[in-house]
Amino acid sequence: MNITIFGANSSIGKYLIDLFINDNHKVIAFIDKPGSIKLPSKNLEIIVGHTYDKFLVNKAIQNSDIVINAFRPDFKILKNTNYYANNISNKTIIEEMIKTNKKRFITISRLVNNKNTGKSNPLISISLNNILYKCYKKDFLDTFALLNESNLDWTIVKIIRTAPSRKKGEYLISPNDKIGSFVSNYNIAHFIYNISINNLFINESPIISNK
Repeated sequence: MNITIFGANSSIGKYLIDLFINDNHKVIAFIDKPGSIKLPSKNLEIIVGHTYDKFLVNKAIQNSDIVINAFRPDFKILKNTNYYANNISNKTIIEEMIKTNKKRFITISRLVNNKNTGKSNPLISISLNNILYKCYKKDFLDTFALLNESNLDWTIVKIIRTAPSRKKGEYLISPNDKIGSFVSNYNIAHFIYNISINNLFINESPIISNK
């Protein structure tokens, strides 16, 4: 298969490249920093640009069977207090996928309802936690609305926070927000890889966490 990975120079993206290429798939890696990927070039094409560039996004997905946005959602308080990092990229990618009749799209979201898990970040204040999760929720709902109105076969992978883990490929999955804790970047990538090649969780937004 042909796989396009946006944010391929993120930790999650680099793991995904390894997983797909080791399984003999072809990968188009969309990155925003030249030279930020130092991986074997076999079955790998690199496009450098920004995800608000519709021309480059369209070029990157032209021959793709699966499109993945691997940017880990992070709040950018100094740039835009309404959205976190992958909001605009999701919108642009979805619009260009619709134009080019692509079907399979996978992206990542912060967990919408952290009240069920009690996993607010202890390192920051309660008020800032509330601001963060309001922004995460808005972005999730905006992305969900765009996808729900499309004909794409989408999956929104929900996470709380990332942390290192020695349990590679061992994670918990829930169709709702009742479980959750830290999840490693590798486990996020492994989950995305697995649902990609097995066509799982179509039009669903599962949450994953470390086992």
